[in-house]
Amino acid sequence: MAILTGGTPHGKVGGLVYYTRNGVSYVRSAPKPRTTPPSPAQQAQRLRMKLATQFLAPLVPVLADTFKPGNRKKLSGPNWATRQVLQDAIAGDYPDLYVSAERVLVSCGPLPPMRYPELAFGEGVFTLSWMTVDSMLIDNNVPAYLLVYNQTHQRLVLSEGTACRGDGQLDMQVAAEMLNGTVHCYGFLMDRIRRSASDSVFLGTLVDAELVMTSGFETDN
Repeated sequence: MAILTGGTPHGKVGGLVYYTRNGVSYVRSAPKPRTTPPSPAQQAQRLRMKLATQFLAPLVPVLADTFKPGNRKKLSGPNWATRQVLQDAIAGDYPDLYVSAERVLVSCGPLPPMRYPELAFGEGVFTLSWMTVDSMLIDNNVPAYLLVYNQTHQRLVLSEGTACRGDGQLDMQVAAEMLNGTVHCYGFLMDRIRRSASDSVFLGTLVDAELVMTSGFETDN
């Protein structure tokens, strides 16, 4: 059904579709219904896209700031992130495809990443530490961040950026309900005006507060 906007139709009228792009009105033929089933390759690509968008959906508000791969004129941050997951983080064979969390980037950009990060967890507190570097080429005043992402319940917690690269450590307390289900942890750096970021580092995965996958991850029992 078409609607009138400023005297110009928008939408479908019979076999035509009216739309506006950059202030210019266009009309095109409506797509014909598919008469053949999608091929296995098309089905696999649709599943890949579905998995990528489902995994990233709760992260979209963060990705708008953290994904700075250089050219943001072509794609938005979330679109760049989706592209990265499709290219690098979909694992398995169709139809048993899945998102490999350790290959996902939650930030991307030219800043040097954290060196040798380690994440410790105990009594609801995450402590992220990393090696500091004294160099004129490294800005030690850039804020550091810890992102804790509960994939099961599609919730996340992001540290406030009060710690800097030169501090070598940040602490973040999380509510107990954030640890129910599958939880992935990532660390990254981003400048204060949010124009540049580092590639994120995968720190580990917990399931119901128990470590199941590690990359520089320690737990205190």
